[in-house]
Amino acid sequence: MAETKSLERLKAMRSLLKSEMEKTKTSSLVLEKTGSKLEEINTKLLSLEADVKVERWRSSPFSDHIRYTIAPVSAALRVFATVQELERDLMSCNDVLGYVSDVKRLGEALKLLTSSCVLALNWLEDTIKFLIENGMPEDHPCGLRFKTSLELLRELQMTEARAYLRGGSLYTALENLETELEMILEEEEVLSESNLRDLKAIIKRLDAHTMLTNCVHVYIKNRTRVIQKRFEIDYLERTITEADIVSYIDQWRVDMELAVKEVYEFESNLCYEVFKDVGEEHDVPLHCFGAIASNSGILQLLRFGSRISKCKKGPPKLLKLLECFSTMDNVRTEFNRLFIGEECSEIRRETRALVSNLVKGVCEIFWELPCQVELQRPNCPPLDSGVPKLVSVVTEYCNKLLGDKNKPVLSKILEIDLGWKNEKYQEEILTGHMYNILREIALNLDAWSSSNKETALSYIFMMNNHSHFCGLRETPLGLMMGESWLNAHEQYRDYYAALYVKESWGKLLSLLNNKAQTVKRTLQAFAKGFDEIYRKQSHWVVEDEKVRWKICEAMVRTVVPKYKSYLQSYIMLLVEEDDYKSHGKDMNYYTPKGLEMKMRTMFQSKEEREFSHFDGYKD
Repeated sequence: MAETKSLERLKAMRSLLKSEMEKTKTSSLVLEKTGSKLEEINTKLLSLEADVKVERWRSSPFSDHIRYTIAPVSAALRVFATVQELERDLMSCNDVLGYVSDVKRLGEALKLLTSSCVLALNWLEDTIKFLIENGMPEDHPCGLRFKTSLELLRELQMTEARAYLRGGSLYTALENLETELEMILEEEEVLSESNLRDLKAIIKRLDAHTMLTNCVHVYIKNRTRVIQKRFEIDYLERTITEADIVSYIDQWRVDMELAVKEVYEFESNLCYEVFKDVGEEHDVPLHCFGAIASNSGILQLLRFGSRISKCKKGPPKLLKLLECFSTMDNVRTEFNRLFIGEECSEIRRETRALVSNLVKGVCEIFWELPCQVELQRPNCPPLDSGVPKLVSVVTEYCNKLLGDKNKPVLSKILEIDLGWKNEKYQEEILTGHMYNILREIALNLDAWSSSNKETALSYIFMMNNHSHFCGLRETPLGLMMGESWLNAHEQYRDYYAALYVKESWGKLLSLLNNKAQTVKRTLQAFAKGFDEIYRKQSHWVVEDEKVRWKICEAMVRTVVPKYKSYLQSYIMLLVEEDDYKSHGKDMNYYTPKGLEMKMRTMFQSKEEREFSHFDGYKD
């Protein structure tokens, strides 16, 4: 019964060995020369096989067992020969894919050698035990040869383990693959078809030999170094004062978009392409990319952005903060897709902090704008009656905020800020705040106008400012305020222009109605009054050329006809007295044409007045 079980086990082992040998037919090569130990075991096996075939062994009860034992031992020797041949091939292979293929075949051959030796050893041990139990003497030549074979097979069984030790064939081959991996990762064209193919083959092979962790480390180290070299950004390395940091905002925006949309997008794709088919877990690409991103510059860019957001607040800073937020909003989709996983947790924290600081900074400045305008109220208005710089700057500022570039960004920021406070954003909130800014400007203008001791100057001042608001018709601010608001400023502009004409030129014309003095003295008083007005008001500014022309026309229509009429009456009187020529030459007075020409030169700029020397007097 025991004999039958042992025989069945030997047959099962033989069948398993055949199956294993069948898997390595493609890697089996003919052994031309083996070591002295292989020659020894081969010689003994051949001798034993010959003995079995002779007549005196045929009747032996051990002949079948001996013959079955020779096959697995011979199979192990053939696999060892294959291992040696593959080791020689590795030394002469120059092609990456060919080398990877040879490493794979060597690893498989070594595994097969180990399993073949285990099968042969079990077979030999069981055969020796069976033969001794059935009467074969311990010193029988066949038994002695089998025992020698046991020692040799145990030594062959250690071949795979020795190949993985430092200096071993497989250790050296895998080390060469790591070196090749580093060289490919340092190349600029890392995603070329050939490089990508080689990368994937090498990594897959290293993964098969449980070296993926080391492979990932090499990959992360090299790709991080490549990105760091590409992003050697000067302003991130230097100590920059708060006053200077604003000058780097535009460059920071360019660098941030470039980093996210090109550099890290590329690295993410590369990680997933290279590692998608390796590792027991599916997070190897995620881990690789996260480790690369966290150590290659993106954190420094985010922290620099936070420094920008924390700088001294002020209206000019608002536009820059809007640009920074716009940049972050433009890369938001990529950020949410790329920087996931545990390794990117710090990146996400810094991103949230940056966005939060930008939102708070923008809202803090925006809500304070009316107060900033109010703080300028104690200042003096321009001496030339022109539009104050505050008015032109603030309206231009509002136009920028309401423009197509900034308004959507500002609205989104206000919506986020109110959302954090559990409040709902509506368009009227932005519009209403713009009304508040303009209201403070109007209050400033009223205060400045009232502080002016020269009534006519205050009228020109208000006319100029209402004219400025009329000029906003096609601007974002004008469109927001509407036609009724613009029309109201047109009416006020014309109203103050009329008040000015009445105030300045109405008083002058009243001199012509003085019946208590002679005509000559009246004309002299009129000329003196006109000269005084011209001297005082000629440097006043009317900024809109059309308005300047219109008010000059109003002045001419108001003054010249009445002056001409009075002068004609004066000339008739002189004719009656027969004293026209002498009086005309002895006294200075304005002709109607001269008066008109001089009035038309008022309110010009200093540069224009320097080229105009017409004095309006008639010789």
